[in-house]
Amino acid sequence: MPEALLPVQIRRPTPGSLAYEPLPTISGLASATPDTSLDQAQVLDLLGLTGDAFAETVFARCGVHRRGLEISPESLDQTLQQRTAFTEEQLMRLATEAVDALGADLDDVGVVVTANYYSLGGPTIAHRLVDHYALRADTDKYHLVGVGCTSAVPLLRLASQALRDRPAEKALVVTAESTSGFLSSLSASDERVKIVGAALFGDGAAAALLSLEPPGRGDGTGPRILSTAVHQVPGTIDHVRFAVSGEDAHMRMARELPVFAETGVPELVHRFLDRHQVNAGMIDHWPLHPGGRGILEGVQRGLGLSSEDVGPSAAVLSEHGNVGTPSAFLVLQRLIADRCPEPGQLGLAITIGPGVTVGLMLLEW
Repeated sequence: MPEALLPVQIRRPTPGSLAYEPLPTISGLASATPDTSLDQAQVLDLLGLTGDAFAETVFARCGVHRRGLEISPESLDQTLQQRTAFTEEQLMRLATEAVDALGADLDDVGVVVTANYYSLGGPTIAHRLVDHYALRADTDKYHLVGVGCTSAVPLLRLASQALRDRPAEKALVVTAESTSGFLSSLSASDERVKIVGAALFGDGAAAALLSLEPPGRGDGTGPRILSTAVHQVPGTIDHVRFAVSGEDAHMRMARELPVFAETGVPELVHRFLDRHQVNAGMIDHWPLHPGGRGILEGVQRGLGLSSEDVGPSAAVLSEHGNVGTPSAFLVLQRLIADRCPEPGQLGLAITIGPGVTVGLMLLEW
């Protein structure tokens, strides 16, 4: 681990100071995944890759054991456009399952922020959720496309900013992803990068409820967001790409990503923490984006983290795959369930997505 700063206390605002503003607090968190969960051998068979040595090696080593997918031989023969109706229905179904799992009263929701990696239909998920739950007609609605695996940080930032104009209300943040909507059959002659992408991704959705709480007065149901930051790495615009042609669609992930995770992410992390007079030794919980085994282990090595530190992320990757946009929420939910963070403990969420963009979010329980 790079040389750490001397441990000091975070400067927290006091009543009466100009900085004494309500803090965005995650007061609810839930997720939903398909009932159909396939192991890697089943996915290899469906994609036509059984017996391909390279594909079987990648599928075995990527850190994914099972993932929720709603694919069939029939759907794999359809183009992305032909699957649009199915994809839109699946995204909305998973989104509402996640929101329902919150078990929350939505009467005081005044902001809805939604996201998925790609979208061909409309209205957006945000519009549909407002209609489905009969939310107020003046609800602010925002839908983001393409932020992908970085999404938790910009989505929560946007929701927090929107609540500044509606401080007595809450924001509903919902993310949904359908790998089943674009995954296609492959062959040994296809680019290897297509096989790598096919090994990782799964379907799923997540929902978070956000409120503004005075410092030290949270409702105790979730972490407070102390600070967020995003950083787009120059020269990496093609490292993560959703590639679409007339007959095909697939995810492209550059082989440089694990190297950047190990060598580039730590510098951004320490710079971010430095601004808040925090060092890595003060972080109790590390909800890391489960982009793949290489990315996860790269961040782990770069920051000198233990297997226990990355346990919740590795578990989500193993059981659900990289769920793209909702991934960070699934990891945070798993961390809270498994580790039961104590009041005063700190967490640092790290996401890596298209751009390449790194998202950082400092949390306090």
